[in-house]
Formats: sequence, structure tokens, C-alpha cells
Amino acid sequence: MQNSRRVRFTGILGAGASMVLGTAGMLVSSALFAAEACTPAGCTPTSPTCQQCDQVFSDAAEKLKNLNPGCCPAPACAAPSACADVCNPDAVFNAGCNGGCGGKSNGELGDPWTLQSLFANPCKPDKGWQIGGWTSFGYRNNPDGSFAGNAQVLDDRQEWDRFALDQQYFYIGKTANGNDGVGFGFRMDMIYGLDGNEAQSFGNNPGEFDFLNGWDHGSYEWAMPQLYGEVAVGNHTAKIGHFYTLLGYEVIPATGNFFSSRQLTFYNSEPFTHTGVLVASKVSDRLTLHNGWVLGMDTGFDQLGGGNAYHGGFIFQATEATSLTYMAVFGDLGWRGNGAINSVVMSHQWTDRIQTVHQFDVFSSDLELAKPLGPFGFLQADVPANFAIDGIARNSIGLINYAFYEFNDRLKAGVRQEWYKADSVSYYTLTYGVNVKPHANVIVRPEVRHMWSPGNDLVYGDGEDLYNQTVFGVDAIVTY
Repeated sequence: MQNSRRVRFTGILGAGASMVLGTAGMLVSSALFAAEACTPAGCTPTSPTCQQCDQVFSDAAEKLKNLNPGCCPAPACAAPSACADVCNPDAVFNAGCNGGCGGKSNGELGDPWTLQSLFANPCKPDKGWQIGGWTSFGYRNNPDGSFAGNAQVLDDRQEWDRFALDQQYFYIGKTANGNDGVGFGFRMDMIYGLDGNEAQSFGNNPGEFDFLNGWDHGSYEWAMPQLYGEVAVGNHTAKIGHFYTLLGYEVIPATGNFFSSRQLTFYNSEPFTHTGVLVASKVSDRLTLHNGWVLGMDTGFDQLGGGNAYHGGFIFQATEATSLTYMAVFGDLGWRGNGAINSVVMSHQWTDRIQTVHQFDVFSSDLELAKPLGPFGFLQADVPANFAIDGIARNSIGLINYAFYEFNDRLKAGVRQEWYKADSVSYYTLTYGVNVKPHANVIVRPEVRHMWSPGNDLVYGDGEDLYNQTVFGVDAIVTY
């Protein structure tokens, strides 16, 4: 009896599928016949002939959609599937005059292609998976006091005056979702290139994790700036492991910044990474609190000295246009001594095109360095750090302002003004440039950076007046 029901059900299903496919075939044939009649060859998106073709295609797509009302919605540019085709009428017959992923002939930028799209199923939830990366190449004609040149040391001339790989970046992870109980996730980031040493855990003891442990290959270095597990319960999410700091506005990943160069404040006074536990608690749609414990600054699964500090703050979305972020680290900072850093960032969207960002940082520590004293090289261990001499700040203030103007989705202009005062000496930078997107997966970022410091006209390294010069830089980022 069960077999006969199965045969009968299969026959009915097959007949129904045949009817649907047959009807769909008639619609497609009709659409293609109509398309031939309106001769789209050589048409432009604004020509009446082309618009007539698009209308025929759109009408046919709507009819196909109605044949399968239970199908799930699919995003434009999703991986090809029968479900996606009939659910998204605009993506069925639009590959001629107006279609295409990543860049459209009618001037729209379109959606970028991603590695994740290779694994995505538009008919099933993505379950929080994150897979992707980018490749960034760049050029700077002079050291800029941050990523291009190691500040006062200037010990690697391969970081400027050459076109080189800045970042080859890859990440994989899964976001923990606590909406239905307890959710688990993880994240791992890898980077290789000129920026690798900045992303390493240089707050470690030598030879621990990715610091001075055979990961360097000349000017190019490997680093693993993030490796953590994640647990979520309701509105609370905890990261456990090695992760990026929450401080400040600029970040290590090239895709997270408007400019290819970095602030002096970011490079010299803020931590890049931590190891520890960090809990995010969503109090409301507008307010998220962050609280955590870390092993000092720039550590990777290691504790240098008595590194033991608090890291946390809040993110407040005051309005749809205005956000305020406060973050701090205080306690034993490891390689930076005992102290604290506080950072406030405010962002405001004035119009659809104009945005400003304002940042204020204060850093203070008791850092003392062992230094050679006299011709015999004896060490004097209680000499306070001094930025102008050591390239390591003991105390600093940073005030940075940004203004951005978005012409369209392909072109955006920006300017950054910075005042950085480290150990009683002021340093100024003024940077301006544009972001150009010729394709949804490509960003080109030319910039000009002016630097001046009346209180520090010293010559560093190989005859470089580091903080009194103009630097030109440009890079290109390909995301996937």
C-alpha cells in the first residue's frame, strides 16, 4: 500500500513539474522571440529600443516568479540556481543592457564578488559564516613615520620608494548567534606583506606566537592578528583569545581605513591587538557596552612582565546620523609600562554626501627604558622613555579630525588633520586624497601627506628629516 501511494504521489509530482516546466519554457520562448523582434544589438541603456527589450524581459521574469510563489528570496548576484533565478525578476533577463555583477554598464557600481559566494546557498541561511580577504599593493616616495618606515629607527628602506605588497589578507570565521540560546563561533585572520610586522604580537616575549619566531622573510612578514573563540547568549557576546583592539578610529586592515597611511597617534600610542576576554552587551538598539580583561598591549597568547589590564567602553548611536564611541585600556600595559589610554571618537553624517569624524586620545605611562651610558655601554635602567629619542612615547595627546565628501558610489574625497603631542613635542600632519572604485571589488587610494614638527627637526636614519616633509602615496586594494 505504501509503495502504491509513493508511485501515485511521484506520478502526480512529475506531472505537476512537467506542467510548470512546460509553462516556463513557453514564457522563456516568448520572451526570447520578443527580444529578437526588438533587436537589442548595439542598444544603449537609455535608448527606447533597449528599454522595450528590458520591459519584455521584466514581464517574463514576473510571470516566472508567480509560478513558484513559495520560493525563497535571493540576493542579486547570488550563486546561480533555479530558485534564485525565479525569485529575483531583475536578475533573470538583465545581462544585456543593464545587468552584471560587480559593475554595470548603466553607471551603477553593483555588488562585489566574494569568496563566500562560492559556498553560499541562497535558499538556506548562511549561519553566520565569514570567509574572505583582499590583496593590497602600494607605493610611498618617502617614509611617513608610521607604516611606511619604522618611525625614528627607519631600519627598513624596503618599506618606501618601491611598489610592493602591503597586505595579503585572509579571514575565516563564524559569528556566534545567541538569539535562540547559546551560540558558538570563532575567527582567524592571517596577513602577509610589508604590514605584517605591525600586525604581529610585538608586546610578547621574543619567540612567542608570531613575534620573532621565524615568521619574517625580509621586508615581508606573516602575522596572525586574530585567533579567538566566541560565545553568545541573548544580547551578550564574549570573545576569548587574540583579537584587535577596540580603541581609536583607524585599524590594521587596509579595507577599514579611508587613507593608506595611518595616524601618528594610532601608530605610536594605541595598541593594535590584545589577548584576553572581551564581552559585548547590547543594552538597546542604540547602546552597546564592552568590558574585558587583557594581558597588556599587543600581546598574543603571552604575558610580558605583569601585563594585566582592563579594556572596554561603549558605543552609543545617538541618532541615525551621530555615533559616539569611548574606549579605554588601563592597568599594567606590558611592554608600555603601567598606565592608561582613553579614546573618544564621534562621527556625524551631515548630509547624504558629507561626513565628519573627530577623535581625541590621551595616553600616559611610567615607561622606563634601559639605555647604554658612557663609552663602556653600561645600562642605566631608570631612564624615562622619550618619543623624539626612542620612538616610543611615554605620554601623548592626539587630536584628529576627518571630513569626507562622497560624489557617488565610485568616488569619495577625504581630508585628515592631526595634532600629536608626544613627550612635550608637537607633531602635525595634513593628509588629503580620494578613493576611486573602478569596480566593486577594486579601490584605488592616492593621497598626499604633509608633515611638520617645529620642535623636532632632527635627522633620522639615512639622512631623513622624518617629521618635516611631504609624502606621496598610492595603493590599490582588490577584495574577494
